[in-house]
Amino acid sequence: MGDVRVLRWAGPAVLLVEVVLVAGGVLSLGSAALLFVLVEGLLALTVAGQLVAARRRYRQARTAGAEAEAALGEALRTVLPGPVAAAVHHELRLWASLVLLARRRRHGVPPGAVAIPYHRDLRPMAVTFLALTVVEVAVVELAVPWTTVRWVLLVAGVWTLLFVAGMAAANVVRPHVVTWEVLRLRAATFADVRVPLDRVASVAVRRRPAPDRTISVADDELVLGVSGSTGVEVRLTGPTTIGLGRRSATVTAVRFAADDPAAAVRALRAAADLRDPR
Repeated sequence: MGDVRVLRWAGPAVLLVEVVLVAGGVLSLGSAALLFVLVEGLLALTVAGQLVAARRRYRQARTAGAEAEAALGEALRTVLPGPVAAAVHHELRLWASLVLLARRRRHGVPPGAVAIPYHRDLRPMAVTFLALTVVEVAVVELAVPWTTVRWVLLVAGVWTLLFVAGMAAANVVRPHVVTWEVLRLRAATFADVRVPLDRVASVAVRRRPAPDRTISVADDELVLGVSGSTGVEVRLTGPTTIGLGRRSATVTAVRFAADDPAAAVRALRAAADLRDPR
């Protein structure tokens, strides 16, 4: 990552040094131009090497069984600083969610799996934000008299509109998923955790309040709430370590929101071969 930060500033730094040297009479203009071209050529070769490394990391991750999106994230972290890689990865997944929604497809729902939607309570907020963004774009177009400023604000407004639409789409096309091996819990592109079904002891419909965060861990419980509440409670057979992206947590229960908690419970019981306690 340090090499990438050096590459980012190397070109401008060389140019600045050459301007100073030319102004001081140390270098001629022709020599400075030749030196700059040579340095830029070396930087281009280095960047090409970074791209090859990213491609290699992507293939390694795919070979190890990672999904295409996860492999892309690994590749981006190979050539970009951590926060930049995370931001670019997040943006690309939002665009992918818009494409999936337009094609009426869902991400990460294999044949035979059961999708558990959770976006119903989020829809009013998404529609409100989309409407406000459209109004903002229209106001900028009509009220700002300076062409350059208007175009800058228009581009920013359209980007915001697509970002909000991508968030709304991600909530729809990335539902929770139950397979015969794992319960996959998601929150748009912000959270993606897997709970092994062989660690599930019981499942019940139980509405409880949740923190105002996408994902949280408290009192040995992993919580993914929507609109401040959860509707499904999963008790585990014992302390279980769950991966949370770049970190992990050991919990004894998992709570999450679902549009139809009863249907979610039935799907989990069937997949985990659990009996209804009633």
